[in-house]
Amino acid sequence: MTQHLKLFVRLALIGLTVFFLGKTLLANWQDVKTLELQSQALVIWWGCPGNCDRAQVWIAFVWGWILETLQNPVSSRWSIPTFLKNTPAKYIPGNFWHMVGRFKAAKDRGLSLESVALSVLLEPMLIIGGALLLALLNTSYPSMKGLGLGLILIGLHPWGINKLWRGYRKFQGKDTSAIGMQHYPLRELLGATGFMLLRSLTFLCALWVFTPISVDLLRPMVGGFSLAWILSLITPVPAGIGVFEASAVAMLDGYLSPAVLLAAVAMYRLVSILAEAIGAGGALLIQDIQHKSAA
Repeated sequence: MTQHLKLFVRLALIGLTVFFLGKTLLANWQDVKTLELQSQALVIWWGCPGNCDRAQVWIAFVWGWILETLQNPVSSRWSIPTFLKNTPAKYIPGNFWHMVGRFKAAKDRGLSLESVALSVLLEPMLIIGGALLLALLNTSYPSMKGLGLGLILIGLHPWGINKLWRGYRKFQGKDTSAIGMQHYPLRELLGATGFMLLRSLTFLCALWVFTPISVDLLRPMVGGFSLAWILSLITPVPAGIGVFEASAVAMLDGYLSPAVLLAAVAMYRLVSILAEAIGAGGALLIQDIQHKSAA
């Protein structure tokens, strides 16, 4: 019954997303056709995948920090290629195959699978925390900033997360262990925020290809992008495809024309897939070189 419900929710989300994007595209098709590229569009476009790859390398580095705080320190020479080569698997239906690849690599290395399991749960939590920080920094309500910051800091406190993790293991009928965060993940939270900043910059570059962006628009663009990213991360749709695009268009509709937003989110998705494929290919090449040097 649970599997059928999950499938129904997933299909419903996909259906609603396709309907919204299709309706918006049809309503603004004439404007989309008349869009003109900016004079520096080619230069900006070529810079987008590189910036997106930097974001992926950085969050892979942060994943290594998470494993370290869970008493499983690893070198960046292992964590970065392992993370990057498995990232494209998130587009496979099920939305967990990229985690399976990391589990297998960790098992081959002799790491604690419990620590790895907790790390792949903490990673999106920290990214959500970083995205919320950016969204809060770009809001004009001081009271909301204080309240939101407090909730983020409390929500990521090791005491609560460790308690929840051990309670979950007990519920699953597994032995509770001493595995857990050993200190407050401030470094990891700041790292995840840096990842979201790099991703936001990639999105801004995608917008700049089609329209100039004034300084006044930077804050709402980053804030809206961050919230759209959160929505795409917490839905069961593989890689949040469609959910991010629909959310970004809906949230930023009051600042830019739907035609520009539709073109920008499509370009952003294309650049992301391209960058992740390049990153995975580079990671496989690096690991092949490492294996040959060790032989």
